[in-house]
Amino acid sequence: MSIGVKALAASYANLQTTGHNIANANVAGYSRQSAVLTPTPGQFTGSGYFGRGVDVAGVTRAHDAFLVREATGARSVASMDAARLARLQQLEGLFPPGEQGLGHAVTQFFDAMTDVTTQPGDLSARQVVLARAGDLASQFRRLGAAFDTLQGGVGADLQTAVADVNALARNVADLNARIVAAGALGQPPNDLLDQRDQLIARLAAHVQITRIDAGDGSAGLFVAGGQSLVLGAQANALALQPDAADPSRSALAISSGDAARTLDPRALGGGDIAGLLQFQNEDLVAARNLAGRLGAALAGAVNAQQKLGLTLDNAAGGDLFALGAPRALPNARNVKDPVGAPIGQVALTVVDPSRLQASEYDLRADPSNAGRWLLTRLADGKQTSIAGGDTVDGLRIDVGPGMPQAGDSFLLQPVTRAADGMALALGDPRGIAAAAAGTPVGALGSDGGNAAALLALRDAGIVDGRSAADAYAQAMATVGLQVQSGRTSAQLSTAAATQADQTSASVASVNLDEEEARLLQYKQSYQAAAKVLQVAQSLLDTLLQAARA
Repeated sequence: MSIGVKALAASYANLQTTGHNIANANVAGYSRQSAVLTPTPGQFTGSGYFGRGVDVAGVTRAHDAFLVREATGARSVASMDAARLARLQQLEGLFPPGEQGLGHAVTQFFDAMTDVTTQPGDLSARQVVLARAGDLASQFRRLGAAFDTLQGGVGADLQTAVADVNALARNVADLNARIVAAGALGQPPNDLLDQRDQLIARLAAHVQITRIDAGDGSAGLFVAGGQSLVLGAQANALALQPDAADPSRSALAISSGDAARTLDPRALGGGDIAGLLQFQNEDLVAARNLAGRLGAALAGAVNAQQKLGLTLDNAAGGDLFALGAPRALPNARNVKDPVGAPIGQVALTVVDPSRLQASEYDLRADPSNAGRWLLTRLADGKQTSIAGGDTVDGLRIDVGPGMPQAGDSFLLQPVTRAADGMALALGDPRGIAAAAAGTPVGALGSDGGNAAALLALRDAGIVDGRSAADAYAQAMATVGLQVQSGRTSAQLSTAAATQADQTSASVASVNLDEEEARLLQYKQSYQAAAKVLQVAQSLLDTLLQAARA
């Protein structure tokens, strides 16, 4: 009779587990469960071992840890590429071709100069030049403002993602505690394990996770090459803070108690946070510098040529354009004086706008040359050992008067903010220096020698050997190539993530057709077990009746 009871219990366990599978077939992240049955050890008699039925050893879930880790990692990379691509596509829209682009504004400015070369004394022609110059400067400023808007959007998205990571990490830590407590009873809490896997999968969409499972059933989660995010029932928190090199940018940190450690964005590996930081630190910076170099080189060439001519009032020409000044930003960790100001100082002066590069630079003490400085061009990693006052890439770098201290570093931005501050510096059309130097006073209204030289700048290699129009076309092409590369990466990583998810799901997901077949099988087993119990009861009744007789 006990065999029948055990058989009924085993069949009921199978039916219950199958019903649970069917009920959760459409629940995301649910893993198919199975009752584990083992034969009850046989009883020895003189005639041999006789079976004693079956025991329900537990309930397991269909789970392949390797496939889950592969799918989680692939999902992180796909999320990173998708986040970066979305921002790159927005960036591409800031460099339009045709009449909406900077190239057209440059062409209109130089075309307006054509009338001044033929009619130097015509104030209306001169006014058109100023209007076109003002339009050009405004377009550069709008582009700079659009960059700032993009940066603001990246910051907002980072805040949202970080808040989500912290909430998910706390939930994983809570589940760790519940899983450890439930596992102490001797059986794995499968549904809780599925919930935790789902939370970790959502975490991986934000930041790449390294997972280490402990013997007590808890899962340790680590980010950025080993920084603990979740350890047992304890969760640390991510936070955003101003970047030490440029406070207008966001940096990611992880806090444990009162201490916070800045994370290297290159070590994040995946997740939309990594994609957003890569866009902020690389793609957006590169685009700013492309636009800034174009504006600085164009304004520098026009201003220099202006100063070589004479105005209608027989004065030397002055600047036509104003620009955002080059910046040398001291790192937030640099040594400071008692009032909190950095001791070390660096000043930048543009001496040859045509040689400016679309790059930022890192400046710090040269470890192999005492008294010299190591300048690293961040766009390509080129390093140059310099002394204070040296000129590199058209930029003079002066160190002091406050001398940098040991360990100090500076982020040099020759053109990063040039477009932001571009403006028309001349308001009087008579101030356009159309006449060549040495022109007699009586001929100032008829000499267009310097205006012709200004017009010639249209086709001159004023932007690192290229004309202004060609430089803008190159900027469009550069951004377009970034978008194309980002799109390819996103397509490949999305396909890889989809394949990894499908492979993992093929092991863990519920197949309703299979579950239906199992229901029929377990129903028959249940009926057979009931029959065994019925027969055993009948035999027992017969024996009891015989004993009474």
